[in-house]
Amino acid sequence: MPPMLVHLVGPGSAAQEEFVGEFCRECQTLGLGVALVRPEEAPSLAPSCGAVELRLGRDSLTLLQPGGAPSLEEALRLLAGADLVLSLLPPAEGAAMVEFCPQGAAPQMLGRAGLLALAGPGEPPSEAGVPGFGGAAALAGFLAARVQGRAARRSLTILADGKPLPAKAFVRDIIANSLHGLLAPLRGTEGARRLEIVIEE
Repeated sequence: MPPMLVHLVGPGSAAQEEFVGEFCRECQTLGLGVALVRPEEAPSLAPSCGAVELRLGRDSLTLLQPGGAPSLEEALRLLAGADLVLSLLPPAEGAAMVEFCPQGAAPQMLGRAGLLALAGPGEPPSEAGVPGFGGAAALAGFLAARVQGRAARRSLTILADGKPLPAKAFVRDIIANSLHGLLAPLRGTEGARRLEIVIEE
């Protein structure tokens, strides 16, 4: 199953960087494999929070890890082992996101499609409509539950003229995950508990 992609939207301040580092450490404590995605022009310091980092440029993709450059085998293992990808790139319309709110700042993303939660020391308004998490540990637990629930509940039923087709569980898993990967980027699928495809000839 591909990792869950969530964007962190915020001012890019030192407080946000500190929050990201704490969040990654909390994810690792929970056994959640996490990778960060930053723009290529981000400071070229090695990741300090123990997470793998991907730097995305116009024509390039660079992978950084604590302790130096990984071998090809290590890079593939690190990427395959990620359960959650936290992106600091600007999100596409409707993409899953969490907004970081600094102390005293009001949220800017309320009402935007894909907003999952607010995070940081700022106080979320009572009518926010999404959960607010002051600490990185609480946000890590929230997203870990979403990752685990996503893996646990996905199922597939194939009907041919209304009759179920028999298929082994692993075959259904492969098809369900492949279809989910194709459909997840489409606007309107975020948070959907049931997706239906009808093919008529």
